[in-house]
Amino acid sequence: MSSWELYENRINVHGRTRRQAALKRERWFLNNKLSSSLSYHNVIIDGIDRDVAIINSDNLNEKTMFSLPGEDFACGGLVEWANNRWLITEKDANNEIQTMVKLVQCNHLLKWVDDDNVIREQWCIIEDGTKYLTGEYEDRNFIVTRGDSRIAMHIGRNKYTAKFSRDNRFIIDDDKSEEWNKLAYLLTKPLKVGKTYNQEGIFSFVLQEVVSTDDDNLELGIADYYKHFPRHPEVIETAKTAEQKREEASEGRKKVWI
Repeated sequence: MSSWELYENRINVHGRTRRQAALKRERWFLNNKLSSSLSYHNVIIDGIDRDVAIINSDNLNEKTMFSLPGEDFACGGLVEWANNRWLITEKDANNEIQTMVKLVQCNHLLKWVDDDNVIREQWCIIEDGTKYLTGEYEDRNFIVTRGDSRIAMHIGRNKYTAKFSRDNRFIIDDDKSEEWNKLAYLLTKPLKVGKTYNQEGIFSFVLQEVVSTDDDNLELGIADYYKHFPRHPEVIETAKTAEQKREEASEGRKKVWI
């Protein structure tokens, strides 16, 4: 190897400028020392095992996550760690050394039926939406008072959630709630550009409480389920038979009185 080739190899290893040399030293340090740090963790991001650093914050349901040098994260990605799911809600565009993102703990598994009649599930963040209006609404047409509460939902952007519009309804409640008491919500503010950058990020929606319908499957927690899937044939037949029996009994009673 010539002297010039030795010089070129040395330059490539250490960097052509002081700044490049500093960057290489920092990357080498992080790659070799991160695994011995208490902030080092193995997580699953969108189904792939990754080695990362996670730093606590003053808010216990929020964390800051750092990648290894040269690696990247997608804003809107889902992280499985510490027996919980975490949504990547923000991402620092300056990833020259490593990528830094903000994690927020998910608290609800959203379920819905897509346009192609496939049941979808995705973890999301549900927050109180009292700042958008809360209280009761009196429907004078039906003489009934119902809840008029708002909630905010933050969910990762993908080809399925990008279809959400004002027509979408969801069952959003505690899984242990009685079926008859589970709450339904209608998407009323489909903001899709507020927290997305370069075709990735999260959607932040506002939803309003609405009355559940016979099309909702409250047991599965899926709104408008029976608009896509018929009820069990045996159940329908049983219901028809029972109705027929009541009609026959009623007719029989009428004949007796006549």
